[in-house]
Amino acid sequence: MDLKKIGMWPIFMMLALSVGLSSHVITLPTILAVSRRDSWMCSIVACAVLIPWFVVVIGGIMKRTNQTSLRQWLVQRLSPAGAWIILGPILFFLIMTSFQTFIETTAWTSSTFLPATPDIILAICLMLLVVYGAWNGLRTIAYMSCILLPPVVLLGDLVMTANMPDKNYSFLLPMLENGWGVMLEGSFYAICGLIELSLIIFIQHHLPGKLANWKLLVLLIFLMLLGVGPAMGAITEFGPIEADKLRYPAFSQWRLVTVGKYIEHLDFFAIFQWLSGAFIRVSLGLVLAMELIPLRTKKSRSLFLLVVSVLFIASAKFLMSRSIQVQTAIKITFLVEIIIIVFVTTLLWLLSFKQQNKGGSNEDGPKPTRQPQSDSETNKPLQAHS
Repeated sequence: MDLKKIGMWPIFMMLALSVGLSSHVITLPTILAVSRRDSWMCSIVACAVLIPWFVVVIGGIMKRTNQTSLRQWLVQRLSPAGAWIILGPILFFLIMTSFQTFIETTAWTSSTFLPATPDIILAICLMLLVVYGAWNGLRTIAYMSCILLPPVVLLGDLVMTANMPDKNYSFLLPMLENGWGVMLEGSFYAICGLIELSLIIFIQHHLPGKLANWKLLVLLIFLMLLGVGPAMGAITEFGPIEADKLRYPAFSQWRLVTVGKYIEHLDFFAIFQWLSGAFIRVSLGLVLAMELIPLRTKKSRSLFLLVVSVLFIASAKFLMSRSIQVQTAIKITFLVEIIIIVFVTTLLWLLSFKQQNKGGSNEDGPKPTRQPQSDSETNKPLQAHS
């Protein structure tokens, strides 16, 4: 695997695209369905709840592990079998979120701009793109994010400003008309999206230096804004009742965009936005899975990607051909995700206070005593008293 360090900005841009797709696109329909008019407040509340979590838990883990590889760190403190008690759920989480994004992207592509194309063809094309990114490694994915994120952000600003004439901000009021309950329930799903930023601890050994807490909080606030923007846009443009019925509210906002009298149908820009996030998110999940197993040889990595590709394509084809309750499936997925992340990060935080087992090599372990270099050094104190 690639042991060279990756710059701080590429890592941040990669996480912004990956976690941003979750908070900006995947969680938004569920939040609108639960909280309706108060959906725009959910990401703000979620961010306020997660700030202490990232400062105390995630920041504490990164500080006490010296930002080393967590897999090696766990093996040193536990054992290979004990380490898998923690790594196993994370591996399942990475595969599950990658598949969720894969099938969501395939279903969205089929139902919006390529309805006549067979689902199996869409799944194969997307999988080929994802496998190519995962095969080239984390460095390639991070640097690709530096190219993809700036246009994605600029296009988000475009859809926000172009739809200003269609927005009615009175739809945002009254706040908390149905009490605190529905808003807090929506905030829970917003937390499920933002808490994925905790995965930074599994790529911390790729960072070039120590990560200050304020940098992590800046990224968290940026992701929070990515959740507030489309939620507020969907409510002000379509109304809380109609926004609740939209399957893809962020994409639907693009269909309202017009530039002057003669330029319309700019929703193809949403394709670039969504595919950029999906490519980074799925590729990143597969790369981290290969690091955790770990798979270092080309043969083992090829076999892993081949098996995952077949399973993803077959499962997507099977599920898309059947009628399922999408919102129910998404809610269950989010519940499993947050349980895994909280369980694993809490265990890691507690283990970070544990001293390393004897025989390990850790910088913050007990320092060895200095041995005298010769008999003359040993006799110096005696000579001084004689």
